[in-house]
Amino acid sequence: MVARGVLAVMVVMAVTPTGTCVFTSPRDSLTHPDVHLPLQVFHELVTGPLTGHSFVLYLDPDLGPHTLARILSLPALQYASLVLVDLSSDGREWCQKQPKEILRGDYLVHIVVFATTNPLPFFRAVVNTNELWRAKYLVLFSLSKKIKGEILKAHEFSRAERLVMFTQHINDKIDSSAQMDMVTYFPFAHHNSIATLGPWLRGEVSAEDVFVDRFPTFEGYKFLLGTWLDDFPFLHQARDRPEGEGVGSAVEMLDAMATYLNFSYNFTYMPPDKKWGDFEDGAWTGILKLVHDEGRNFSVNNFGYTPKRFEDFDSSVPYWVDGFGMALINPPPLPKWRNVYYPFTAVVWAAMALCLAVVVVAFYIQDRAQTKPLLGGLGEVWLYTLRPVLSRSLPTLPDTHNQRLFVAAWCLVCLILTTAYTANLIAFLTIPLYQKQLETAQQLAESDFRVSMLDYGEFVPQALRSSRDTYYRALAAKLDLYESEPESVYPVMNGTHAYIQAYHYSRILFSEVYHARNVYMLREQLYPNHLCWYFQKNTAWKYKFDIELQRLLQTGLVAHWVKVKTEYYVGNDFERKWLLESTERRPAVALTLEHTQGLFFLLLLGWGLSGAAFVWEAATRPRPR
Repeated sequence: MVARGVLAVMVVMAVTPTGTCVFTSPRDSLTHPDVHLPLQVFHELVTGPLTGHSFVLYLDPDLGPHTLARILSLPALQYASLVLVDLSSDGREWCQKQPKEILRGDYLVHIVVFATTNPLPFFRAVVNTNELWRAKYLVLFSLSKKIKGEILKAHEFSRAERLVMFTQHINDKIDSSAQMDMVTYFPFAHHNSIATLGPWLRGEVSAEDVFVDRFPTFEGYKFLLGTWLDDFPFLHQARDRPEGEGVGSAVEMLDAMATYLNFSYNFTYMPPDKKWGDFEDGAWTGILKLVHDEGRNFSVNNFGYTPKRFEDFDSSVPYWVDGFGMALINPPPLPKWRNVYYPFTAVVWAAMALCLAVVVVAFYIQDRAQTKPLLGGLGEVWLYTLRPVLSRSLPTLPDTHNQRLFVAAWCLVCLILTTAYTANLIAFLTIPLYQKQLETAQQLAESDFRVSMLDYGEFVPQALRSSRDTYYRALAAKLDLYESEPESVYPVMNGTHAYIQAYHYSRILFSEVYHARNVYMLREQLYPNHLCWYFQKNTAWKYKFDIELQRLLQTGLVAHWVKVKTEYYVGNDFERKWLLESTERRPAVALTLEHTQGLFFLLLLGWGLSGAAFVWEAATRPRPR
């Protein structure tokens, strides 16, 4: 009780609000004859390989006031950022009061110094209370010869990425002099998983010697993956193979890692609830449920980053960027009888009509101002100026220079316009003209299209409903969820809905499964996200996969595999085709009556106007007497 009281007083006096401890107690000489070897090694450790680190120091009150005072008065700890923890306290209460930076900071070294008190009960309470606690660097410093290295196998310490234990050892061969050994635990090793790293030798041991890689390889371990083999082009069921054998870019990545890290793996064909993975009613569903609740090691399906997933899982480094695409059927071609109108826009047609009217009036004024007019009246002037517009030659030229310059300018303008019109008319007669495609979520929200999506437990429907974006909420109001994939796709084929699904998956789905070549993807994607793999929370060996994913990403292999797997279904050079599909030229076809019906409409219009003019002239002509 006295020792515990002393430690409590020390903790109260030492810990500042920020968790930084600065001691002003007198510096005791470490060469004092009463100082034991473990304290000497502890001092050499924190002043040697661990110099410059911040510490979380877990102390056993049974060490006694004298030993505790000497530990806390070490020069290396007096000016270090330090958090003190009493191992006899309630680990649950301590954990609840600590900020995330203390519980999970990668820059901290957690050192547990104990004598007779077994530290497992304290850490058991911590682990059972808070999933945030994860000591990346964990040092067990034992002053007891009764607690052996087997303690490293405890589940409470499985979260540590780098784990080492200092124990006392009597070496009879060297004059019975005592020494401290460094011991660690290799979880995947077949034999002698508790391994001695060697004795502590002052000045000869580095931080790399203390914190060794406990996962150099996985020794042939078979990982159980929570997956769904319906994730083109990343992971899907292989053709003509037994159920559960997958192919895709994720398989290529796993195989490359397995060769180097020495492991194997087994897929889950489909989650029992047929959900993708979302947090519903306080529990995870689908693939993520397999990892979170049912013990699968990790998942390699198409998942992006979300705050809730960050909270409950360990995520890998990102390896790809993908979002939710919106697929629409191509709009039908515009009526072919209007082909003669399409070469110019409405503004150009209006400008031409206005220009013709101005030319007629101006030339009529010039002609009336002449001593001998070239033309008789306004009707003759209108027909005269109309001839260049129809690529017809003029029957006669004006005599005056001003009229000749005026006519020459008008003929040049008409030559350019008629040449441009003729060139465009050939294209519009042979190539169908389509309505403008929708390209953004705003355009889709403002259109008459509804939205369909397979109800497989993704976060998108809820995200659209709760979005601050007006157009996203408008899409949510038009969203129809279906229980089966065909039910969600057929409305798109019927031209009433847009389909929301992962971008690359949608391309392959419509191309390979439904053979729909008249479906295109909107340029804008919903919730573009960095894809990652999700592991069980506090997986100590996740960093090994992070390293390998970064290597595959930096060498371009991930992009290569995604492209190859996609091209297998949608054809070569698909990226360029996707960008140009809306403007891609169709093959030349023979002209039919449907192509030229607009010309016949113009002919009928001309005949009608001429007939009306004939009737008007006949009715207004003076009758001979």
